[in-house]
Amino acid sequence: MPLAQTPADVEYVELSASVASHDADAASSILRTLADGSAWIETPFTQPDIESGAVARNGARSRVHVYMRGADAEANASLARMALAAAGIDASVTTRGVAEADWAHSWKEHFHVERFGERIVVVPSWRSYEAAPGDVVLTLDPGMAFGTGQHETTRMCLEALERSVRPGMRVLDVGCGSGILSLAAAKLGAREVAALDVDDVCVRVTRENAIANGVDGIVRVARGSAGDRWPFDEPPSGAFDIVVANIVAGVIVELAPALVDALAPSGRLMVSGVIEEREAEVRTAIDAAGGRVASVRAMADWRCIEALRS
Repeated sequence: MPLAQTPADVEYVELSASVASHDADAASSILRTLADGSAWIETPFTQPDIESGAVARNGARSRVHVYMRGADAEANASLARMALAAAGIDASVTTRGVAEADWAHSWKEHFHVERFGERIVVVPSWRSYEAAPGDVVLTLDPGMAFGTGQHETTRMCLEALERSVRPGMRVLDVGCGSGILSLAAAKLGAREVAALDVDDVCVRVTRENAIANGVDGIVRVARGSAGDRWPFDEPPSGAFDIVVANIVAGVIVELAPALVDALAPSGRLMVSGVIEEREAEVRTAIDAAGGRVASVRAMADWRCIEALRS
């Protein structure tokens, strides 16, 4: 379905769809296809108490946002409404024009200071925050890399790290994205964090965020992964107290032997990016690799699985 065009003086349009939270992923896929670009989701969260962690707010609606260059707002809003309706998604679609000079920064309006667990506070680099005693503050500019903490998988991993990282630990972050989990581990007291990603943009963004947070002496960043794409000279076998991988189920299944092998004898594996339908497959792969699943947390359709080395 081609996008309708508009005169040259209209540079960018932000299209937003308010949908039920359980429809957000499907709506994101539809809008991303229409816009031929990226989309992001705002999901309201609440935290009933510290022990239970954060959950999606009951009854709250999510907002899915995309930007389109040279797009006619009214025509493409109509296309979006029709596509969402055809998919059975109840959506309220709105648009607004964005000036050429501002479009690249407009997404920042949707990224706010947010607390995770008891101590971790993620502060966008363009916002100010006065830390309270005990706060572990991460200053973050995700750029084009995944990982602002707003997605359920990142949130669960942050909370798992807060519960488990102790001073002096060595941590491996596979699929580091923006570096948010690596930064959290370093600021929670890890003495060394190896941050890996197969995307050069993610490697650059993670390195920049490590420098901005003053932990570049702790966080080593490289292009690569666990297993055959290991980028460092020293072997990873048995080297890490915590291994975290917030990626996707298929890659976790493939890398399970390498992820478990990287754990120290008392080490803990944390994996997320796993949808409910693939939880059993991931658990089976971890068990087969010599891990023992210790806990599974759920947030919406996503799972965060923690395992110990058997």
